[in-house]
Amino acid sequence: MLSAGTRLGSYEILAPLGAGGMGEVYRARDPRLGREVALKVLPEEVSLDTDRLARFEQEARSASALNHPNIITIYEIGRAGSTSYIAMELVDGRTLRELSVSDPLPVRRAIGIGAQVAAGLAKAHAAGIVHRDLKPENVMVSRDGFVKILDFGLAKLTEPESGGLSGMPTLARPETHPGTVMGTVGYMSPEQASGQPLDFRSDQFSFDAILYEVTTGQKAFSRKTAAETMSAIIRDEPEAFGKLCPQAPLPLRWIIERCMAKDPEDRYASTRDLTRDLETVRDHISEISSGAQALLAVPARSRRLVPVVTSAALLFLGALAGAILAPGLGRKAAPSAPSFHRLTFRRGYIQNARFAPDGQTILYGATWAGETTRLYLTRPESPESRPFDFGSDDADILAVSPSGEMAILLNESFASGGAGVLARVPIAGGVPRKVLEGVSYASADWAPNGKDLVAAHQLGGKIRLEFPIGKPILDEEASSPRFSPRGDQIAFFTAENAVAVIDSSGKAKKILSSGWVGIIGAPCWRPDGKEIWFTAAKTGQPSALYAVDLSGKRRLVTRSPGDLELDDISRDGRVLAAHHTTVNILAGLGAGQEKERDLSWLDASTAADLSPDGKTVVLTEAGEGSGAAPAVYLRGMDGSPAVRLGEGTGLALSPDGKWVLGSAAPGEGKPEQLVLLPTGPGETKALKNDHFENFGGAAWSPDGKRIVFSAQEKGHGPRVYVQDLEGGKPRPISPEGVRIIRGMSPLSPDGKLVVGIQGWGKASLYPLEG
Repeated sequence: MLSAGTRLGSYEILAPLGAGGMGEVYRARDPRLGREVALKVLPEEVSLDTDRLARFEQEARSASALNHPNIITIYEIGRAGSTSYIAMELVDGRTLRELSVSDPLPVRRAIGIGAQVAAGLAKAHAAGIVHRDLKPENVMVSRDGFVKILDFGLAKLTEPESGGLSGMPTLARPETHPGTVMGTVGYMSPEQASGQPLDFRSDQFSFDAILYEVTTGQKAFSRKTAAETMSAIIRDEPEAFGKLCPQAPLPLRWIIERCMAKDPEDRYASTRDLTRDLETVRDHISEISSGAQALLAVPARSRRLVPVVTSAALLFLGALAGAILAPGLGRKAAPSAPSFHRLTFRRGYIQNARFAPDGQTILYGATWAGETTRLYLTRPESPESRPFDFGSDDADILAVSPSGEMAILLNESFASGGAGVLARVPIAGGVPRKVLEGVSYASADWAPNGKDLVAAHQLGGKIRLEFPIGKPILDEEASSPRFSPRGDQIAFFTAENAVAVIDSSGKAKKILSSGWVGIIGAPCWRPDGKEIWFTAAKTGQPSALYAVDLSGKRRLVTRSPGDLELDDISRDGRVLAAHHTTVNILAGLGAGQEKERDLSWLDASTAADLSPDGKTVVLTEAGEGSGAAPAVYLRGMDGSPAVRLGEGTGLALSPDGKWVLGSAAPGEGKPEQLVLLPTGPGETKALKNDHFENFGGAAWSPDGKRIVFSAQEKGHGPRVYVQDLEGGKPRPISPEGVRIIRGMSPLSPDGKLVVGIQGWGKASLYPLEG
């Protein structure tokens, strides 16, 4: 032990702080910067041990290269005579062991600490570093609540989670081999305890053992001897977390169970995902706890009335949920306000979801982060979803027949207009039998007889409704057909975002609700057939749940922050819906910049054009933040504040940077027109073309005297037009059915050719001179 006043290099020892397998730790003073530090010292008698000294130095290199608020900061590695030391950040606080030695931590605080530890681990794991000795003594909590991970003395450089090579300046060789056990008994992973090769998922297990212990007050694996404890880690399951900590929210229990899996493959594929799940629970613990307790408190019989499936995602935050009762149709009276129960928290995008005939099993398609679209199965009493395995990953659910046969969509492709292959497969499993190509998202349903299917079939660039398959009953674009309970009518969405019904024989088409700017999900019949429920959005608002009867009388059922997407209604009136919170992120790399910058302004930023010098971007905001109409903004690529130019959708910036070409409606209910928005002083100019609608992309000629754009004349398909700004009418230069995609640069550099798109995936060049 070093006494107070001893100097190591430029540091003065003040007092001992603790000791461990890798040396002793002292409080010391750095007179150069006038600060106190923690000094970790390797005792002199082992300083000459080459292997141990190499491990000691590796700790410094590993930790010093990890710049993260939840990882201890390394200031210096030094040597005084035969003594080696590391100077590091001194944390004014207590270890997690000291905080929880007398009583378990409150659940809310344990989750907050756990989220910070996971964030630090995610940083290390992304860099290819595994801690391998996580325990309560190696987690410090400062007096103001910040968490620091200590002691990377056993850190091992591995392949980063991304699969790329690590650039970390750490050890060039592993210091352990299969059969060598390192770590602390009680917090080892099964693979660590058995001396097997390990990766970042081993830290997830150790982290979970810590979280389990500080929350329940009981170690997950504790036996009389170290050998028995290691054997229990490898073979036994810990006592159920929910039994020891019944007040913990359900999502925390599922995280604990997942990280405690014996097989590393069953843990998180990325520690970032673990961090996000914990942060979600932390940020929503009040609503999660109340919802979970309400679900657990329901008696067994009535609990079946509240089936739910939920998930979370970024780029999309989605939640699949159930439990809204259609008035008068459930076994119990409908609540005054619908209740939602969230069960899973993965990040990704929910596709379609359907009830199985038993009303309890739920089938849904989802695209989770880094995965293809897969079909999953779950039940209300089990929080876990399992993949539906029938030999194809790229699949989504369309409908389930009364006899339990699924209609699924295989290989949905954007290049083919979002169409895929309709196939049939029993819920019990088997090889899908392909039925029809060219079926789009959510566009098929079983007839009540369970034998025939209605489908929106894409054929020759057009979409028609067929029932049964092969027999057209509506020769116009339609999507999401759903049979009425009696099977005599089919509800569907039109291309104009309207809810319509048609007789199953193809007669008496009727529009029930129109005027929506967006319509998603499926039109679902109430079990008594008196109403059709659907989710749709108005300008500047997220989609909400509405109901319309067959006379066209409409009512609002419920709305919530974010978008609701109706998927299904069970026979007893329960609703299965997805909840999405979508944020468009606009990012850019400006001239001379080394890092991409987030250029988003409100909630739905999309790029329209970029100035030739790469310093200015034209963006459109068309989400909830922009209000009743989209708005055009100009923003510097250096991240300077955006300047609002006016209402409309941005299309193209003029060569001199003085005007933005856009499209805007002059008033509610009036068609869009092309407009010129000044980027500086001046008034907006309208290029009046009342006979056009549905503008596509556009561009300026290099001399700034002409514009080229795509639009539709009333009663015609889209075409590409060119117009002189000094006078003259728009002149078509392409046949019908050709459009310009917004956000692309359609003109050749010399301004003589324009790229036009036909259907999906076909592009052609059209000369501006005809």
